[in-house]
Amino acid sequence: MSSSPPAWIKYTLLSFALLAVAGGFAFTISDKWQPAPPKEAVIPSNSVPQSGNLEGLAAPAFTLKRFDGKVVNLSDYRGKIVFLNFWATWCEPCKEEMPSMQRLYQKMQGKPFEILAISLDQGGKPAVDTFLKQAKLPLTFQILHDPDQATSKKLYHTTGVPESFIIGKDGKVIKHVIGSYEWDNAQITAYFEGLLKKI
Repeated sequence: MSSSPPAWIKYTLLSFALLAVAGGFAFTISDKWQPAPPKEAVIPSNSVPQSGNLEGLAAPAFTLKRFDGKVVNLSDYRGKIVFLNFWATWCEPCKEEMPSMQRLYQKMQGKPFEILAISLDQGGKPAVDTFLKQAKLPLTFQILHDPDQATSKKLYHTTGVPESFIIGKDGKVIKHVIGSYEWDNAQITAYFEGLLKKI
């Protein structure tokens, strides 16, 4: 898992900083960030569609169930920043990044921010429960299930896990992130804080 913020964080935060200075306030940004190669577990498939660049486009709508049976629609979170994460229990990079996702989620409590972690496991709830118990991960963000990978591959064109999509308050994809990261480090947290300040 990369602990160094990737280039997309650097450039986005720089934009936020310039806007902040223009408005009479600013925050500090490090100029020593180096993007690190992400870790990703590839999903083998002979029929994966060509990756489409969804950035700037409306995030594909989906309806999935949580493991408690509750139905979740992406449209329910319009007006919030959504951190959409595709993962699987057999994915070591997913296991590495999940604690930092939980810490980020806790930092963002009370703000218009949501994490939707979509499991691709065919083993369903038993597989996920076993994984979380063995990994000792007390996650409080929502975990959804996409067993046939219709949402991940057909709608979001993922080719591996973890892959994440940052979705803006307007429902458009801001960023597609491949691989695992330390999501609660200072720079990435500032990135999300900057998104939250945007109308």
